[in-house]
Amino acid sequence: MVGPNYKRPAIDAPGVYRGDSQSSLASSEPLGDEKWLEVFQDPVLQDLIRTALEQNYDVRIAASRVLQAQAQLGVTRANQFPTVNAGADVSSQRNPKISSSFPSYEAKVGEVDLSVVWNLDFWGKYRRQTEGARASVLASQWGRRAVLTSSRAWRAPILRFESSI
Repeated sequence: MVGPNYKRPAIDAPGVYRGDSQSSLASSEPLGDEKWLEVFQDPVLQDLIRTALEQNYDVRIAASRVLQAQAQLGVTRANQFPTVNAGADVSSQRNPKISSSFPSYEAKVGEVDLSVVWNLDFWGKYRRQTEGARASVLASQWGRRAVLTSSRAWRAPILRFESSI
């Protein structure tokens, strides 16, 4: 394939962060790993957040972008495979006798076509395009997650909840 393969850069991450104790890490799951909807223990607030996420246009747009990226991946990946076209045609022609010099005749013609085209990927062009399309799918999925966890997605139900008090 043309071009270098991606290699993740080395990162020196600290083993323990400031403010974390080993007992708190061992006793429960980190707050960052929990679903943010389940962090709040109020069932009314959870219901309002769930309603806001279901009716949020930003979430719908983000979900449609994921579907669009998946469809584009399918189209891009299809270039790696052979294309097969097949067809059949039958026709019949009948001419009546016009004069004594031109007799009547009938002709039937049949035709079958088959073609196979396959562009071999010697240089890795199609594989690199597929890698890029997969990266786009992954980016759109993370974008959808970001929309779900952003404050815009659940600000409206909290304001509605505060106004009903």
